[in-house]
Parts: sequence; structure tokens; C-alpha cells
Amino acid sequence: MMRNNSPFIQRMHAAGMMPIVFHPEEKVCIELLHAAYAGGVRVIELVNRGKEAKTIFPKLKQEVSQLPGMYLGVGTIYHPVEAELFLDMGAEFIVAPVMNPALGEYCTGVGVPWIPGCGTVSEVFFAKELGAELVKMYPANLLTPAFISAVHAVMPTIELIPTGGVEPTLASIKSWFDAGALCVGMGSQLFRKEDIAAGNYSKIQETISQVMTQIASLRNLS
Repeated sequence: MMRNNSPFIQRMHAAGMMPIVFHPEEKVCIELLHAAYAGGVRVIELVNRGKEAKTIFPKLKQEVSQLPGMYLGVGTIYHPVEAELFLDMGAEFIVAPVMNPALGEYCTGVGVPWIPGCGTVSEVFFAKELGAELVKMYPANLLTPAFISAVHAVMPTIELIPTGGVEPTLASIKSWFDAGALCVGMGSQLFRKEDIAAGNYSKIQETISQVMTQIASLRNLS
């Protein structure tokens, strides 16, 4: 169920899941992108976690141009100057681990969707006041699905995406969607270090495909 039918929210809802990816090797990032796409992913976030992210992002953007329907954003953005850099390289949305008002004002000012990281009801409120339509509930493993219900009790139109602690199992995914999550974010649970080290991208694709199937089945039951 969507509580807001803006184009951005519709796209994130349709995606169901947003994988969060980063690896210092460009080739690996490209392989992970293609594995995610083949597994059914249509929204993905490259994390700005290492110095390599700035050179890898344009390469991923080139790859995405050949993947119909794929939506590429950048995460771990704290300040407007970082957002501006990646927006100039073609980022379609901004994700932050924190709720920085300056970043919110910048993104809203340039008309770019931003997903701030929030861990309290007050932070969610301030993010909404600054124009956020979707809030990253982080760290989700500490907040639990009950946080979503608590937020919606006082702010029924804001959308939330739990990140950090969501597992690629039916039980875990169901608990978040039952609580009212718009979609879910997952990183290391999808892109396991041992699979990447072994170059086992088919296994990563299989895991992602299973998650996407689970999300679709849960939505069909609701």
C-alpha cells in the first residue's frame, strides 16, 4: 500500500527492494549491477563509501543506460557538496545515513528525491518538513518493525524503507511489509563477501531473484 502516489514513491514501491552495493573494483560493481538487474531489481544504490566510488559511479551510469527501467542513486551522502558531485554524474536520487537539514534543503531546492536516515519520530518529522517523501529507517535492526507502526500512527503519509538488518528470508521481509514499509533496503545480505570473492554472481542473482519473488508473493496476498 502506498501512502503517497508521487512518481518517486510509485517507482520505489514498484521496485519493492533497493539493493545497496559497493566494491572498490569497478568490474565487480558492474557484475553486481547486472546480477541485481537479472534478478529483477529496478532500483539500486551505489554507496559512496570509498574513494573509488567517484570513478565507479559514471561507469555504472553507462551500464544502467543499457538496462531499461533501472534507477540509479547514490548513498552515504552527508553534505550538499557530495550530492552535487554525484548529481552532476547522473545520480537520480540521494540517500543519507543521517538527517542533515542542509542536505534536505539542497535536494528539495534542486528537485531531487532524497532519502534521509532517521532513527527517531522527531527526525522523521523534520525530514518530512524538509520535503522528504521516503525516509530510510536506520539502523532497522535496532528499531524493529514496530517503529514503522509508531511513525505511521502520527505521520500516516510518510513512507519508510528499513535498511540495516533486513534479511533475505520470507519471515524477515514479511515482518517489515506487514508493519507498513514501502520497500526494503539490503546490502551485505545479498552481496555476500564469499560469493563475490568466488566470482559466484549467479548465486547472488539467485538470492536476489528469490527475494523479489517473496516480495511479489507477499503483495499478492495483501
